[in-house]
Amino acid sequence: MRKLRILAIAVVGLMAFAAVAFALQENTYTVNGSVSPTKSGTKKHPKPVALKFGYTVAEKSGKRPGLIRKYTIGFSGLQVNTNFFKGCTAAKIDAAQSDAGCPKGSLMGTGSVENAAGASSDETSKDVSCHLDLKLYNSRNNKAAIYLHGAPNSDPAKNCPLSIDKAIDANFVRTAGGTSLVFTVDNTLLHPAPGFDNAVVLVGSNVRKATVKKNGKTRGWFESIGGCKNNKRAITVKFTPDNGQPPLTAQHLASCTK
Repeated sequence: MRKLRILAIAVVGLMAFAAVAFALQENTYTVNGSVSPTKSGTKKHPKPVALKFGYTVAEKSGKRPGLIRKYTIGFSGLQVNTNFFKGCTAAKIDAAQSDAGCPKGSLMGTGSVENAAGASSDETSKDVSCHLDLKLYNSRNNKAAIYLHGAPNSDPAKNCPLSIDKAIDANFVRTAGGTSLVFTVDNTLLHPAPGFDNAVVLVGSNVRKATVKKNGKTRGWFESIGGCKNNKRAITVKFTPDNGQPPLTAQHLASCTK
């Protein structure tokens, strides 16, 4: 009985130690971006714009960053018009394992995602890097598809040990302050192989100034309708961790003029 009690105390101690060790994995975030042209439009006279956007993820003590399950990316004073343009859904891309069938004109942005992977049991392990090409497609009805592609490559800067073709279904949500792009990352990206965690460390993207004529007016996919305060426009990202910890928010103030 005494041995069982000692064993139970030891197990509880190990669990407590593991919980403390896990809690020490604290992410830090930076966000960057710009809107072009910088001169703001209005609700009455919306102005089509292009976007540059990115963020970095690090861990305070130098370990592999914790996994991010959900992203909410907010753009102050911007609106999106998904039904003005052709669309390509995440379901269509996933079914084909390719974006080759997406209609011309539905591709709105390109970029890249850099990842660091390692054993789930070792938070310091981050030796496996994976580069993914990113494409952002309009999906209509306030939706977008984020297509990620990676494969083994002789160029280390573009290499990914695994072949990945995955589309993320994303939603545009209109808010009082502007528009947010909201999406959740599934386990095929967070855990690409059994016993491994794949952490995002760097994302960069460019969204083109897509335009179309509507009722004699030039309208954009993304449009500026305001949101310029003190010559600054807020780009805000809420990162929701996979481990149940509270979300953290990072913000960048992009230049703008009224």
